[in-house]
Amino acid sequence: MAENRNEFEQKVYAAWLDTIYWVASEIKYRLLDMAGSMQKIYELTEEQLVTIMGLQGCERFVQHRKRYKPQKVWNYLTEIGVSYTYCQASDFPGKLAEIPDPPFGIFYKGKLPGERIPAVAVIGARKCSEYGRLMAERFAKGFAERGVNIISGMAIGIDGISQAAALKAGGNSYAVLGCGVDIVYPKSNEALYRQLIERGGVLSEYPPQMEPRPALFPPRNRLISALADVVLVVEAREKSGTLITVDMALEQGRDVYTIPGRCTDSLSMGCNRLIRQGAAVAVTPEDIIDDMLWETILKKPKKKPQGQSPGKLSQVAQEVYAVLGALPVTQDQIVERLREQKNTRTIPQICQGLVELELKQAIVCQNRQYRRLQETL
Repeated sequence: MAENRNEFEQKVYAAWLDTIYWVASEIKYRLLDMAGSMQKIYELTEEQLVTIMGLQGCERFVQHRKRYKPQKVWNYLTEIGVSYTYCQASDFPGKLAEIPDPPFGIFYKGKLPGERIPAVAVIGARKCSEYGRLMAERFAKGFAERGVNIISGMAIGIDGISQAAALKAGGNSYAVLGCGVDIVYPKSNEALYRQLIERGGVLSEYPPQMEPRPALFPPRNRLISALADVVLVVEAREKSGTLITVDMALEQGRDVYTIPGRCTDSLSMGCNRLIRQGAAVAVTPEDIIDDMLWETILKKPKKKPQGQSPGKLSQVAQEVYAVLGALPVTQDQIVERLREQKNTRTIPQICQGLVELELKQAIVCQNRQYRRLQETL
């Protein structure tokens, strides 16, 4: 108990230090090396501080020490529901400690990722295509059903889509933010933010109230790849910010996989380029699970649907359903596909078949485009 109490007390001092946002992690580690413990950092003399932080840094540090007390900072974190851990604590994620530029501490809401649970970072374009959306949902769902954690950045596009799909499938997901964990960014993902806190966690090395800024996101990307065993790129342009995360992942010794796309699609140029440079290709979640030898430690896979028509359908609805797939198509494209099969159904009959399929929840219509809901994985 004494050791646990001491760890808690040191964590209070660490949280105080880590709320000084302008002190870099490297400096915090140097202060810890000098002092030996978090409490002793708080007690360092100005002469000792100057040797590490310089005169100006020392003056700002001392001002902060006079203004804020460690227990007051900790009480504030508790009030807003934010937890904290740091590099010397027993609950600090081991994967973060192993990277070349580890964070000094982590603020989080929800829980921290389990150390022994396989994790995949799913990343990609913010303005993704329907193909990218489908692949993100399909892979995240497949991983979640097997018990693999999904790590991402809660951004619009591939990040948020994959995390929402993982949670919907009953899995766990963790988001690393480029701002304080008490700030929802982007606002459009507020519902996802709430779900992540309930079913996984939201993490950041930045203190609460830190607003999102462009300069904060590249450093946070190293934590996304660090918390994962594998990085999966779903969709990325040739000069995409996603590729920054890939570079960091490779520096950290993580395996990088990518989903191939058509050579003519700009959103697949980055992925296809990675393949040419030696990245592994994943066509299904099982490709990664098999390569990583996770089969024996994961849940057994669910039986895959055979892709048959759902329920009892009229002949027209069956014919329409047969030409639909997982990617959305317009009514004109449906008619064209039927005509290619020498099908002579009239437009009103085809429309009636589409309505029947929607009512039976076999298909979904979005932006006047139709796609199957009961798809094979």
